[in-house]
Amino acid sequence: MFKLSIFKNEDNSEKLREKYHGADSLPLKVSIKAGWRMIKLFWGSKDSFFAWFLLLCIVALTGGAIYLAKVINTWYKEFWDTIQNYDLEGFKYQLMVFVVLATIHVVVSVYNSYLRSKLAIHWRKWFTNKVIHDYIDADTYYKMQLEDRKTENPDQRISEDLNGFVGSSISLILGTASDLAMLGTFGVVLWDLSHAVTMTLWNGYELHLPDGYMLYLACAYAFVGTLLTFWIGKPLVKLNFRQQRYEADFRFSLIRVRENAESIALYKGTDSEEKILNVSFLDVVKNYIKLIKREKKLGFFTLGYAQTAVIFPILISAPMYFAKVITMGSIMQINSAFGRVQDSLSTVISSFSSWASYKAVTDRLALFFDSMDSSLGILCLESKKGESSDFEVSNLTVASPSGTQLWKNIDFKLAKGDSLLIRGPSGCGKSTLIKTFASIWPYAKGNVVIPKNASTLFLSQRPYLPLGTLREAISYPGQLSSDGSIEHYLKELNLSHLIANLDVKDNWSLMLSLGEQQRIAIIRALLIKPQLLFLDEASSAMDENIEQKSYKLLKDNLPNTIMISVGHRSTLLGVHRYVLLSEEGASWKFAETAVI
Repeated sequence: MFKLSIFKNEDNSEKLREKYHGADSLPLKVSIKAGWRMIKLFWGSKDSFFAWFLLLCIVALTGGAIYLAKVINTWYKEFWDTIQNYDLEGFKYQLMVFVVLATIHVVVSVYNSYLRSKLAIHWRKWFTNKVIHDYIDADTYYKMQLEDRKTENPDQRISEDLNGFVGSSISLILGTASDLAMLGTFGVVLWDLSHAVTMTLWNGYELHLPDGYMLYLACAYAFVGTLLTFWIGKPLVKLNFRQQRYEADFRFSLIRVRENAESIALYKGTDSEEKILNVSFLDVVKNYIKLIKREKKLGFFTLGYAQTAVIFPILISAPMYFAKVITMGSIMQINSAFGRVQDSLSTVISSFSSWASYKAVTDRLALFFDSMDSSLGILCLESKKGESSDFEVSNLTVASPSGTQLWKNIDFKLAKGDSLLIRGPSGCGKSTLIKTFASIWPYAKGNVVIPKNASTLFLSQRPYLPLGTLREAISYPGQLSSDGSIEHYLKELNLSHLIANLDVKDNWSLMLSLGEQQRIAIIRALLIKPQLLFLDEASSAMDENIEQKSYKLLKDNLPNTIMISVGHRSTLLGVHRYVLLSEEGASWKFAETAVI
């Protein structure tokens, strides 16, 4: 386990969790600490050797790109000076130099981008594999759902936020470092090109411009432009956030229609669903109109700012040119250097919004990892391995998460081949009890002893069918069966129409009715042949005839399996030897079904 909890080693960790898990964001100090831990996790591991090699290559290429930009800046002066001096041979030579410089620039830029992407996928692959392992290991994904502080959209944390964190770490840290280096390099160039000059304006008024004045003006131009861009574009942050939310809500509404198509058709709910979809889409349209209006205002400024940037460096270098201090080539060199300084400074200043997004991603991941770590404290009642082939429960008390007792001091024993039906009113804790037997419920105490080396299988009311072929879904999680037994059991359970589709890939949880899915789960049990089989209302969607046939198949083909079922139908009593009845006040009654 990563153990990346942001509250690790804190004396009041629980209070901090309660405070920050309900907050919109974490304090900056906490975010920096969490981000550093996540970065150090990979870069300090033994698997980071290749990443360090890539990073060194990227740094070298970035340094080379900055030096090349400086060389090209000097080339501007020499090229335009040949034009001003009508030097044809010099002009031809500078064109050849440009071809060489441009070729090197293309190669360096492409490989810089390629290696950054390669580093990002290498880091993401390592990070994602580690997170998935810890998320799945020890039933962390399940225990996190039992906590009071449920993590929203863990799938998004793993698929999107991990990718966002890795990508932003590389682009922002390396990008900011590159921009600062570029700013320093061309700041010096611009300073060296800015000579003190005195201009005579109207009425004999003289304007004195100091050394480095163009660097000051470039910084001021970029700073003012960035601030105005931020002021005009600030509402776009909220509008974009809302647009994503409205688009997600609209998409979710469409998915709901697809997933519940049959129910909607049976309820004749077409008009209601159309109204819901139109209202949801109207939110998308209204917000989008606000968004493009604000983008129009920002576009007027940014395009005007960009057009001004074309002439501004020429205007501020004009005094030196008309004072015959510099040549036309120097003006072009200044224009290039000014653009570099302006772009670098604007990027550094404006990237605060990207840093804010980076912080938000870091905060979400930090809280996600903290939830994973805190789930380690949720200890489910572990069953013990016995020496006999019996399943034995003694002094078992089961409670709800709020502490309400559901079952108190249960005692019973099942031998090889026995079957037990758990019955009681809705909400009495039947499913909770069977989860306790399966060692996935933490709010219990007592003893559950299972046969030594016993294999277990849990069939829920809604079976899990993985994506893939139907044969793979039926065989899950065991080995793929190809001996004809699947076809035989499909015929036995009136599913012969599915035989032709056994090797067809599809989302079978959507293609099959719940009753068909439950019969698929029964076949799964027949193939796996567990020694302990738990059925939590696993036949609720079947008709009584199919249900009886399913249990008969289990009895006939798994004669040594201990079966424990949860169900409401009285007909289930006839296919179980024992019954455990829930009674008032967490009390219970264990008896043979024959005497009930």
